[in-house]
Amino acid sequence: MPDPSLLQRLKERKLVQWALAYLAGAFVVFQLLDALDEPLGLSTGTHQAILALVVIGFFITLILAWYHGERGRQRVSGPELLMVAALLVVAGVALSMLSRGEEGPEPAETEALTPLEDTRPSIAVLPFDNFSPSPDDAYFADGMHEQVVSTLSRIRGLSVRGRTSVMRYRDDPKALPEIADELGVSFVLEGSARLAGDQVRLTAQLIDARRDEHVWSEQYDRELSVDNLLAVHSEIAEQIAHALQAVLTPEERAGIETKPTEDLEAYNEYLLGRFWWNKRTVEGLNRAIEHFERAIEFDSAYALAYAGIADSYALLPDYAVGTNPGEALGRAKAFAEKALTLRPDLAEPHASLGWVRLRSFDWDGAEEELRRAIELDPAYATAHQWYSWVLSRTGSNEAAIAEARLAVELDPLSSIINRVLGHHLYHAGQYQAAIDQYERTISLFPHDPVTWSRLALALFLSDSTAYATRAFTRFAALSGIDTVAAQHFVSLVSRHNRSGVASSLPAAFDTASGLRPLLRAKLAAVVGDESKALDWLEQAFREGWSISPLWLQPEFRPFRDHPRFQALLEKQGAAGTGD
Repeated sequence: MPDPSLLQRLKERKLVQWALAYLAGAFVVFQLLDALDEPLGLSTGTHQAILALVVIGFFITLILAWYHGERGRQRVSGPELLMVAALLVVAGVALSMLSRGEEGPEPAETEALTPLEDTRPSIAVLPFDNFSPSPDDAYFADGMHEQVVSTLSRIRGLSVRGRTSVMRYRDDPKALPEIADELGVSFVLEGSARLAGDQVRLTAQLIDARRDEHVWSEQYDRELSVDNLLAVHSEIAEQIAHALQAVLTPEERAGIETKPTEDLEAYNEYLLGRFWWNKRTVEGLNRAIEHFERAIEFDSAYALAYAGIADSYALLPDYAVGTNPGEALGRAKAFAEKALTLRPDLAEPHASLGWVRLRSFDWDGAEEELRRAIELDPAYATAHQWYSWVLSRTGSNEAAIAEARLAVELDPLSSIINRVLGHHLYHAGQYQAAIDQYERTISLFPHDPVTWSRLALALFLSDSTAYATRAFTRFAALSGIDTVAAQHFVSLVSRHNRSGVASSLPAAFDTASGLRPLLRAKLAAVVGDESKALDWLEQAFREGWSISPLWLQPEFRPFRDHPRFQALLEKQGAAGTGD
């Protein structure tokens, strides 16, 4: 009896039924995956791995159905062998792609981005405990903590982690080895402060966190005065440097022993100003300005207080919706310049002035100020972060990435610094590396809408539409954008990516509160709305918003030759800063 036809054997083995059943099961799997995505915090790599496994499983199911769909007939004909071989080849290719994705970037790229090893002793100063009788004196413990961090940062022989990173452990204490691992340090300094009347007690202990061994400890009981407090800071710094065998140069010793003010009231107001400034809220920044201004009333030559006002105005546009960036940055510039006339050796006002010049597209001036800030305080992570934008202005992506990585090393748990590293990777076209960095930032700060928006853009441009949709939906929810409008936007992006047909940004994005003009321009560009993208870019320039180098940004490449876009490039001086 002749062999039945191939079509007949497909029917006998119920291959189509097997395939449909498998696809139905896969649909259920993806629905569960979507539901569990946010609670479990699944990464893009996990999504890709599950997708690859489902695809491979589909081919395996077909093979099993082919061989076992018809009992008692296991003879394999020539056409059957070809089909089985083809299925195995497809499965092998899928597995190969998955393994390459898990291996990470190519070795050459990884080597190019690896920073030089820092052999200096690394230390994190944990928030000081407040042992004062009054809870209202918590600012004093915070102030003492910040002053110790600042003093230690002046010692080039030490690698000191930024205050932003260590402050999270005040409300989320962990074991010292775990903290050391998260911050990448070998030593941890713990301390406490007690303010009672005119008496102060400061305690400090240095711990080798890897071995959980005490290296040094001391208790200081002093009468409350500026001289006594500053003397304690200097003693702590010098004894830690000695314990860790870090050499203090004469210039460093002179720097940590310099008194910023003789007035105790001015010093107290300055501590209160930094206490509120470090909260990084609209209320905190405004109250910080009030306290810094009071400090200047007590001591009109208090350079650090002027620097504090400059720092506050420099950050205000990023936190207070409706703030005029140009006006705020103008005030930041005036106070930074005043601080530098009094104390040209302070890193903070140099950095603030550098940031203002970046926003004004004064590249040479910005580079000069930020390089000087880093020279004065190599551990000032924010100066490295801002300087990375100076490096990016010439298209030097690798240098900008390396500088941003250094900033992350100095302040590894800062949301903005981690996000900026993602921006540089994104501008360099390293989408997967940018996606990984944005996901790390989100794991630390899951409610930051800007990072979610940037993650979505990177995923859209890397053709990971399904994951991009998920990220964009989360961004829309955090930004108060209507769900229907968000879904409509996603459909426009998909349509534009497939056919190149330009669409119009949904009206909901024009009126959504909290969206900066530059982000609106990016969203319009992603759907191909050239006119609206240029409108928002021009508004961003008019209002003085920080703008990344336009020619580096992938969203704007399709209309790079447009006269309006070229005019904006000329205003940037052929370079830009980071948002």
